[in-house]
Amino acid sequence: MSCYNLKKRVVFVVLSLLFSSLGYAQLSDLHYLPPLKQGANNAGIREQAFYLSTPETTPFTVNVFRGTNATAIATFTVSNASPVVYTLPNGDNNITLVQNNLTGVVLNNSGLRFESPNGENFYVNFRGSSNSQSASLTSKGRSAMGRNFKWGGVPNLGSENSKSNTLGIMATEDDTTIDLFGYDPGCEFRVGNNRAGITADTYQITLDANESFVFETYIGTAPTQAHEDGWIGASIVSDKDIVISNGSMNFGRQVGSGNRDAGIDQPVPENRLGREYVFVRGRGNANGWTEFPLLIGIANNTQIFINGSATPIATINNGEYFQVPSTNYSSNTVGANMYIRTSNDVYAYQCLAGSTAAYTQGLNFVAPINCLLPDTMDNIPEIRDAAGTTITGGLTVIASSTTPNANIIVTDDNGTATLPAPNAVAGNADWKTFYIPNLTGDVSVSSTGPIAVGFFGFNGARGLAGYYSGFDTTPDVNLEITGSLCLPGASLRVVDETFDAYQWYYEGNLIPGATSETYDPTSAGNYYVQVTKGPCSYDSNTLATYYCDPDIKLDKVVDLPVVNNDDLVTFTITVESLGLNQVTNLVISDNLPPGLEFISASVSSGSFSYPNWNIGTTNSGDIETMTLVARATLNSIYSTTETHTNTVTNSQDQIDNNTSTDNPSVDVQVNLVPPTTLITNRRITIRVNKN
Repeated sequence: MSCYNLKKRVVFVVLSLLFSSLGYAQLSDLHYLPPLKQGANNAGIREQAFYLSTPETTPFTVNVFRGTNATAIATFTVSNASPVVYTLPNGDNNITLVQNNLTGVVLNNSGLRFESPNGENFYVNFRGSSNSQSASLTSKGRSAMGRNFKWGGVPNLGSENSKSNTLGIMATEDDTTIDLFGYDPGCEFRVGNNRAGITADTYQITLDANESFVFETYIGTAPTQAHEDGWIGASIVSDKDIVISNGSMNFGRQVGSGNRDAGIDQPVPENRLGREYVFVRGRGNANGWTEFPLLIGIANNTQIFINGSATPIATINNGEYFQVPSTNYSSNTVGANMYIRTSNDVYAYQCLAGSTAAYTQGLNFVAPINCLLPDTMDNIPEIRDAAGTTITGGLTVIASSTTPNANIIVTDDNGTATLPAPNAVAGNADWKTFYIPNLTGDVSVSSTGPIAVGFFGFNGARGLAGYYSGFDTTPDVNLEITGSLCLPGASLRVVDETFDAYQWYYEGNLIPGATSETYDPTSAGNYYVQVTKGPCSYDSNTLATYYCDPDIKLDKVVDLPVVNNDDLVTFTITVESLGLNQVTNLVISDNLPPGLEFISASVSSGSFSYPNWNIGTTNSGDIETMTLVARATLNSIYSTTETHTNTVTNSQDQIDNNTSTDNPSVDVQVNLVPPTTLITNRRITIRVNKN
């Protein structure tokens, strides 16, 4: 961990239900749209348009700037009654979508910036279509600006010469240094016509204000696992504010198939994420290929809980992802929902389909739920238009369960739509969901309570999805480490704001009695505080604390603690660095005892030559794993059962303070299989040859 994380401040926008107006999701006076890359021109996106809308009734000016140009390339007048559709040249126009020669290089004439000179707020939604694909991306406005991101999307399966994954980055200030790291070492990124022009395990770029850079991992007809999902969860870290867009154009969801569609969206930085999410299902088939949430961790040991269960379905670390099975939706029908809670903040994406066909999928970046979500979405212009293609679909609404249904008003060009009965959310009685199909024209939703709104649709093989919800509606919860900045002696505290109540958590678990604005941790790990103000409770971001002295935590587990003679067993060794500073020349040794014969090993980093795993240098918070396979045998021909103990040890340049408790040993019981059990129910034939 670099030194800037020693004193980590988590800053949000201060909002109060009683004394200030609510902020609106994606509603901003400034929007950045970085360029992206598709695998082949017109294969993912051909026709394309931007949809500008606003709740403002008084018309105002919006200027559009391309790249670093100081002169606007277009100017529009926007009002609530007069949304704007701004069309662009088709395909790889080098504005929104770049050609090969502009991929993997610094760009000063690509990407767009939408700005209202007098500060009025508006929405920007990009939609594009081709013969068989469609996509939607909603700008997050100023909420998209930040310094720490994860590359997001869903695994891109199957093969076809237009399949690829993309990341677009746009700087907001001069001399901005950006690092990309944490992706699979097998990932290759395009530079011009060379699909593998960048092969390094980390990559750094420097951009000036409004310059951009586009990464592409190309799938094509020869997919590799690294290019299918090795880019998901990669870190994008900058020293000044940037904006990113990401996803895949095109992406497929069937192994061995050329099925595909386009799926892109614009995420927010890590400090604007949350821990509670509600997802509303699209029209995808019950096979689960196209209907699922995907979560990306930004902190180690992040537990994922589904529909109120007290048992986590999975635990992920920083940069890892988990694809939540679609069987966790409340049903296999359109409009079903799923509630997810996590122990640390996560990125939340949703793959959903416009129809039951496996090639009509779309991608949404989903906002966390909280009681300060806006109560109005006014409006989504031309909901059935995807850059000239008419789509059929519907609207999803997540609403507070305390809001009477009669107070949730959905209107389109035909007037007020009939609201169906709501779907309850299992595991969280505070929310309910709706699916309203067959809307047309400009669509608005108003309520007397918080809401989140999405839409999706299809036309033939084309599918797309969009999401309007809040990322700027969490309160200001500033955390900092005081004292020695490490353990022992460090203290965590909330600064600058006073709340009605506090509750601290360690590794996602409530700390009994920790109910003040300060907390003195005793163990290294992840902490956050839940604060209450008025009728609402909110979580701060997670803050990691480490020991002042080096501390290497070892943990070993075995898949089969009881086996028969000659069986294979698999040991998993996890190594975590919990000290503040780097540890160098870290070597993990696993000398197997007699009765356990080494077969093979795989490691997450470093190199292995039995019995030593050479990790090298680790930073605070790093977690590495090794799986080791051994054959279990009896040492004595006279034994019918034996127990072998396997112990792992560590060495490094520094002294391991061993503050945290290690679990370096596991036992394996080996049993002799009685010969009679080997021939039960078998026929033995003896053939005698006579000469």
